[in-house]
Amino acid sequence: MRNLNRILLATLMTFFTGCGFSEAWADVKTRITIKEEAWIKGEKVYLKDIASIEGAARLEERLGAIYLGYAPGPARHKTLKGSWIESKIRSKRWLPADSILRIPESVKISRACQSIHEKRFLDLFSGYIARRLKTREADFEVSRFKVINNGPLPEGKINIELVRHADGRLLGYVSLTAIVRVNGKIERRVVVSGWVDRFENVVCASCSLRRGSIITDDDISMKRKNISRLPHNVLMSMEELVGKRLKHALKHGSVMLSNIVEEPPLIKRGDKVTIVAESPTLLITALGIAQTKGGLGDDIRVKNCTSRKEIIARIVNPSTVRVEF
Repeated sequence: MRNLNRILLATLMTFFTGCGFSEAWADVKTRITIKEEAWIKGEKVYLKDIASIEGAARLEERLGAIYLGYAPGPARHKTLKGSWIESKIRSKRWLPADSILRIPESVKISRACQSIHEKRFLDLFSGYIARRLKTREADFEVSRFKVINNGPLPEGKINIELVRHADGRLLGYVSLTAIVRVNGKIERRVVVSGWVDRFENVVCASCSLRRGSIITDDDISMKRKNISRLPHNVLMSMEELVGKRLKHALKHGSVMLSNIVEEPPLIKRGDKVTIVAESPTLLITALGIAQTKGGLGDDIRVKNCTSRKEIIARIVNPSTVRVEF
């Protein structure tokens, strides 16, 4: 009797051990129901994304991991034939023979998506300019804002980095590239652009000025202007102008530009000057008359009063020119 019990126990143990991984599969009927339409979040499509699977837990997991291909792009869709899906499932040798499959003729697979509102790009664009200018937002205005190549994105955490490829002043037409990342991966490059009006203090004429006038503090003042509509050589410091001479007449309120002023000549045509020629051991001076005008460091023509010859000399100060010895 004892031997009979031992044999029966050993037989039962062998049966359960032999069943192993498949014992649960035999007890639970496997049912796979494919949806006619499914929304996908990731880049790849698995059976679990488009089907309801019933059965043993380990078998459900294994069936759900069957790979069906790449997902369509965000906001797009693709269609899979039901017969092809069934062949993919039944090709698995470990699929129980009595599994029940309910599969439509075709399955429409769509990709979930998200989008970036244009206002977010505008806020980023304005913030970029404000940081680069290190100034108040009231000092500039953005108009004619455009966004190019914006579109649907896969779901996930969005990060946007603005990049500028050209140097120069941030005014007038400004274009930036927005590198859009989702979960750290670059998904899109968007071009954002707009017209930037910047307002800064510039030098203006406080009164009407005649050609050839030497500018004083009373002749100029600072006024707030839209420099995006002005030439690039507009002057923003009064110190740059005081003591310089006007090349052209100006009306009251005119904006001062760097190309309409010049340094007044230290020496004018007809001025008497001292001509200096010097070497380490010799110093020669002579009286001369300037034949042309010039400023400090300029080379001018000078007539030697003694020899009556014209020479080229460099202006040292308002009364002296130097020649190379």
